[in-house]
Amino acid sequence: MRRPRPGRGRGLRAVVAVLALLGACARSAPPEQVALRYGQALYAYDVDALWALISDADRRVKDRATFERQYPRLAGFGRQVMDQLAGFVSATATRTAVNGERATVTLRFRLPDANDPGIRALLHDWDEDVLGRLNGSERRRIRERLDALHRQGALPTVEGDETFELVREAGAWRIFLDWAGGVRVRFGARVEPGLPLEVTVTPASVVLSPGDRVRVTLRATNTGRRPVTARVGHRVEPAAHREHLALLLCPLFVPVTLAPGQSEEFTSEYLLLPDTPRDVEAVEATYVFPGRAS
Repeated sequence: MRRPRPGRGRGLRAVVAVLALLGACARSAPPEQVALRYGQALYAYDVDALWALISDADRRVKDRATFERQYPRLAGFGRQVMDQLAGFVSATATRTAVNGERATVTLRFRLPDANDPGIRALLHDWDEDVLGRLNGSERRRIRERLDALHRQGALPTVEGDETFELVREAGAWRIFLDWAGGVRVRFGARVEPGLPLEVTVTPASVVLSPGDRVRVTLRATNTGRRPVTARVGHRVEPAAHREHLALLLCPLFVPVTLAPGQSEEFTSEYLLLPDTPRDVEAVEATYVFPGRAS
């Protein structure tokens, strides 16, 4: 067998590399397909898929850990079912405009209605504990039933239009959410002097776009020698923007008692309302501890 001349192998590898690169560019998904993938991932709360589709420009503004706090943590069989339903999501492009490295896509989505009474009954009202106790045959029955409804066109659905902004980065389209132009929401805690509590709030700051949610974890530790009972207040400033930040869940509205040395974590959920005006740039939410030592 003849041996290749010196350098011929390197040249061949270079040609193959160039062809592979050109092929990858040719296979780059169009903006409509990227928007559909993002919509499917958003439906399923698939944080990994969402993060991979978001532009680098946005990811420089908000880190992965903060982003994850905006979505419920799905696991087990509930996670599998949501992934299955997300696979049934379809969309039709009603408008696409490409201008150089930017694109705007409007899709008309058809989504499985996970809140339909029949679907909720099939999924045991989405109770994670119940779903987790189902055996293999029960889980298979549910998934086969959903498949059958989809094939028969009988799966309850909802429809709506959604517009996406995209940017082209390294030859691939990515979703541009303009987090840099969002609302900076800061979270903090104020403890009355003399109250032996050490309080931390995570995250301390986050950028939200209208319609975004975020979970906030407050950790309180009794550093004193006596029990401490606290009824936590909540303050949003400036007052003019208070109506734009909704507190959806706060377990601290009832009095909490901590024994000496005891630590507890409490999770709240906030929503920046979809109709928040564009001129709102920053909001500050503060947990106020006017508690008393027992």
